[in-house]
Amino acid sequence: MNKTTQDSLIDMETLERVAPVIRNMAHPLRLRILDYLQVSGEPRTVTQIIDACGAEQAIVSQQLRILKDQRVLMAKREGSFIYYSIAERSVLMLLDCIRLHQVG
Repeated sequence: MNKTTQDSLIDMETLERVAPVIRNMAHPLRLRILDYLQVSGEPRTVTQIIDACGAEQAIVSQQLRILKDQRVLMAKREGSFIYYSIAERSVLMLLDCIRLHQVG
């Protein structure tokens, strides 16, 4: 590999930092949650996310926790409700890529 090619590659430190985020994104329900939050354009409650995803509360809550732990989502409590929104907007490029490859 010549020096120009090597210089244009993403550095390993960056790849090591983003690999866990990409791994955690590679789950259909997590992608659905992000898609819903992106399309809705505003923070949503757990109940709204459950309804949009059609999955059980325990499963959705687990996926929300994973996305929050990875700092992909943020949560804000208002009274008895917790609202989730997208914290790391760059992950939405994954959804754009998926849409480009959607069949139909």
